[in-house]
Amino acid sequence: MILTLSCPDRRGIVAAVSTFLLERGANISDAQQFGDATTDTKFFMRVVFDPA
Repeated sequence: MILTLSCPDRRGIVAAVSTFLLERGANISDAQQFGDATTDTKFFMRVVFDPA
């Protein structure tokens, strides 16, 4: 499965997403993330994972 998200950029987003998936027994096989270089206020993430 693939999860994509965008949200305001702040500390802890990657940890929150990976913890959420871990607690549900999912295994992350790939993850990519980046911030909007023009504004520094937007965060984007793509996570490929195998569900429980």
